Amino acid sequence: MSSVSVLIPAYNAEGTLRKSVESVLGQKMDGSQQFEIIIVDDGSTDSTACVAESLADRGRGLIRIIHQKNSGPAAARNAGIRAARGDYVAFLDADDQWLPGKLGTQLEILEADPNLDLVCTAMNGKRFLLRPERFALNFMDLLPNNIVYTSSVVVRKSTLTAAGCFNEARMYSEDFELWLRIAHRGKIMVLNKPLIRYMKGRGISAKFWPMEKGELETYAIMLREGWISARRQTTLRWWSLFKYLIRRIRWSI
Repeated sequence: MSSVSVLIPAYNAEGTLRKSVESVLGQKMDGSQQFEIIIVDDGSTDSTACVAESLADRGRGLIRIIHQKNSGPAAARNAGIRAARGDYVAFLDADDQWLPGKLGTQLEILEADPNLDLVCTAMNGKRFLLRPERFALNFMDLLPNNIVYTSSVVVRKSTLTAAGCFNEARMYSEDFELWLRIAHRGKIMVLNKPLIRYMKGRGISAKFWPMEKGELETYAIMLREGWISARRQTTLRWWSLFKYLIRRIRWSI
């Protein structure tokens, strides 16, 4: 029997947490699959903790809650990983939602291939253009564009441990860094179906430059690891800055 721990970091998510959790509880699993939900309240100052407790009371014993001082998403996810009892870990941000069939399908794919480390999906009703229904994603493929959306990921817990989990010293692009570490040593598959709803925060425009600096730092880390050359890092930096400018222009239109 396979088991999966669904980790939901939540900070001031009183208005969205319930729908996120309900999207997990609505997943249909076969008899050989089971899951738990771990909500990590990352020092919220609103009523997130009360919402989480209410959900746990009605969650048929499937929901556990971790309370911690505000430490950021990387630390919150790592706290959930440490507490996870499942063989697999799935991530869901507290303002995103899963569509029906997501979790069970990904578990079936992982169980069919013991060499596969991580399965992710497309989102928001859009597939990746010119790509088959399933395709592999290696380290070099992933470098130019992070198409591993955190809320779509199901990964072996042993893989996370081997890769060092999320870098808690970072506030931006720490997820990209982890996916690259996994891709460098393991095997990632993309299920080219939009099985999550990703909700862009209202303040995302104010985060464009911090997010960009985070991506540039990720490339610097890859260089220090010896996984890319200085020439490739330079190319990636220019490409990243070009994407940043396009995002700013599109947001301002």
